[in-house]
Amino acid sequence: MKASEHAADGAPEIPLRRPYPELLLGALFFAVCAAVLTHRAQTNDRGLILNGILHFEPGGADVFYAALAILAWAFCALGVLAAARFAALKEFRIVLGPRSLTLPSMHPLRGAREVTVPLDRVESVELQPPAKPITLVIREDDRSHNIPQRWLPRGRSAEEVAGVIIARVRGAQAGQRSGG
Repeated sequence: MKASEHAADGAPEIPLRRPYPELLLGALFFAVCAAVLTHRAQTNDRGLILNGILHFEPGGADVFYAALAILAWAFCALGVLAAARFAALKEFRIVLGPRSLTLPSMHPLRGAREVTVPLDRVESVELQPPAKPITLVIREDDRSHNIPQRWLPRGRSAEEVAGVIIARVRGAQAGQRSGG
């Protein structure tokens, strides 16, 4: 799959796949866990022994199950919230402009937004882990931005996208040296 041209400024654009299946399956998993734990907390009439170390009486087991249920409901809500935040982004892509790189924010709680990184602030483009990359990491002066491999379009590898970004950064650096 080739990078398409961004209509507004002619910058190469790499469309990304939104992570809905992973987020919603995770939310469903935690919803089921929370429902089971909630039911267990309400109907428990026995104590609980964890690995022979922790011993709970029936009341303590109820509190333990309820606390786990609350955590599971919170994780379920975070999955749904993250899916809603990613849905709020109009475009879900990487745009390689002449002087900057625009990509979606990985953080689901900071709001739906795209992050713009000036190319002169890019310190490195890495693949993590190096042996079998599953995440593309773009390091800026004071922070890093991650693009998981599963967000990339089918037929596009993290290595290929990293190469395109590195070429754009090197081109911008060469342009600054020759122009400055």
